[in-house]
Amino acid sequence: MEFTMYARFLQMLEAYGPEQTAQRAKQMGFSSVEILETTDPGHPSVIKDVTAAKQVRRIFEAAGLRFACYSVGTNLYHNPQAEQSLCRHAEIASALGAPYLHHTSLPWLQLDDQTPDFEQAIETAADAAARVAQFAAPLGITCIYEDQGMYVNGLAGFGRFFSEMKNRCHNVGICADVGNILFVDEGPVPFFQKFHKDICHVHLKDYLRKPGPQSPGLYWLPTKGGNWVRDTMVGHGVIDLAGCIRVLKETGYNGALALELEHPEPFEEGVRQAMDYIGRFL
Repeated sequence: MEFTMYARFLQMLEAYGPEQTAQRAKQMGFSSVEILETTDPGHPSVIKDVTAAKQVRRIFEAAGLRFACYSVGTNLYHNPQAEQSLCRHAEIASALGAPYLHHTSLPWLQLDDQTPDFEQAIETAADAAARVAQFAAPLGITCIYEDQGMYVNGLAGFGRFFSEMKNRCHNVGICADVGNILFVDEGPVPFFQKFHKDICHVHLKDYLRKPGPQSPGLYWLPTKGGNWVRDTMVGHGVIDLAGCIRVLKETGYNGALALELEHPEPFEEGVRQAMDYIGRFL
């Protein structure tokens, strides 16, 4: 298993360019990188096209870094523009040498009268995601999906979506996120145990958790069951990271551990803490 720079990678690339970013990632101890883009037309891609992607790939490979994954945040519910954008991102991912295109599908973190029926939403998103995966297949790309939001999350919700994807496409897998499942008030270890055969990539983070009807304040987000979570340094929170790593080791996982560190504590301190803490179990 290797540590992948995920959080802050895009911002660093924007601020410093590929050469300096590759140097910084290597100095921090990463073996690979993962970019997070969006299909939002208001936020144009940092790596604009296939030609630029090939140039960036050469720079990072010269520094001894590979692109472990290419991630895109999007909502596929009746959104053909996002679907088309994902196909363009698949071409860029291929040019970067990334084996995986990871994208969200139904990212809502709150449910209200405006959000659609579960079955309708799952079917609509799976149809769109399948067309993207079919486009990506000849490029040698596997499309992977994470436990995320209020629809594609938890053992039942994610299981429903992923079974639809496996029925439609052969080039699909799972990006197992250790923290997102807390938003539906479940834990990651049962998720890892159930879906281990299809886990291709892992997002590492940690959360603090508090019960109660009122928000504790800044940085806290609500869960489906009325609790509250917020990002914290890896090892400081409630997530059973040791249990997740144990499942990965027992099932022969040898892929990336991408650090998704969005906590308010200083980023580089968080990287050192995460690598030290997870290293104890590796």
